[in-house]
Amino acid sequence: MGKNPSIDLLKGVLILLVMGGHAMELVHQDHPALWIGAGFRMPLMIGISGYLLNVTRTRTEPTGVLLSRYGERMLLPWLVAMAVYVAVSGWRLSWTAPIDLLLRPPFHLWYIPALFCLIMATRIVRLPPVILLAIGVPISLATMYGFGLDHGPVGNSLLSPDSRLLRYPVYFFFGMLMAERGLPTRHLGVALLCMALGLGWWSALQGSGNVLAYVPARLLMCLGMIALLPRLSALRLSLAPVNRIGRDSLFFYLWHPLVMGVAITSGMSVTTTLLLSVLILLIASRLCASSVLIRRLVGIAPAPRAVTGAPPVPDAAAQPA
Repeated sequence: MGKNPSIDLLKGVLILLVMGGHAMELVHQDHPALWIGAGFRMPLMIGISGYLLNVTRTRTEPTGVLLSRYGERMLLPWLVAMAVYVAVSGWRLSWTAPIDLLLRPPFHLWYIPALFCLIMATRIVRLPPVILLAIGVPISLATMYGFGLDHGPVGNSLLSPDSRLLRYPVYFFFGMLMAERGLPTRHLGVALLCMALGLGWWSALQGSGNVLAYVPARLLMCLGMIALLPRLSALRLSLAPVNRIGRDSLFFYLWHPLVMGVAITSGMSVTTTLLLSVLILLIASRLCASSVLIRRLVGIAPAPRAVTGAPPVPDAAAQPA
């Protein structure tokens, strides 16, 4: 499977939803759209990364080559963003700061270590996706039921990780399973029904405080969406500006809070902040793309190569969903 425009489009839409949600959160604006989007955007992003992961390459590539590739494409821009956000936020540094930043990353920066850990787990535990899913389900359920869907550490010790580092295996490994097996036509109705039931159930739970119902509603909604990825891939949909955001999803994800924070403090409305931030980041991604060094530091994807012969191999690390 080569680079798929439909998946890039979906990634772009999800990044826009993340940005819109964060814009509303910055001004403490409560809206049903914020609740619904927060329910599926990150699980679906993790699921897409599992769907795109080249499992064979991840497991057979020499360790040094693998770490170098992920280090350049994911971890380096994450570390640069971490340093910038820590500096501008006035984070109090101490001898425990490296542990805190690694296990309990601040702000939105949890996503990259969570994704990297899942990819490395796939390399180390060389089992079929269905078995990995069977292992990941109880880990995810125990984390969600034991510590809720809010942010926070799992425990009170120095080495307690952020709960989000343990919450998402079910979505990642289910995405891998969908990439391996696809979605037969006879199961399409089941996937659509699960998504619709979960979406309706999750929407109705806003403000209810019914923590026990949050988990199954979210699972139904998100797993139904992830199950539809093979069908979406076959459609080959494209909308150039949104696809561009999807290809540069790591860059937009890492840097949008910084741009939006400046806009919000300038007194702009949520809508103006979102539109201006998208425009600024689009322009910045184009300007920075000409420099290999800057591109690597800030997480901009390299320009797509012209296809000659076999299509390129998909890789979740190239641009995490």
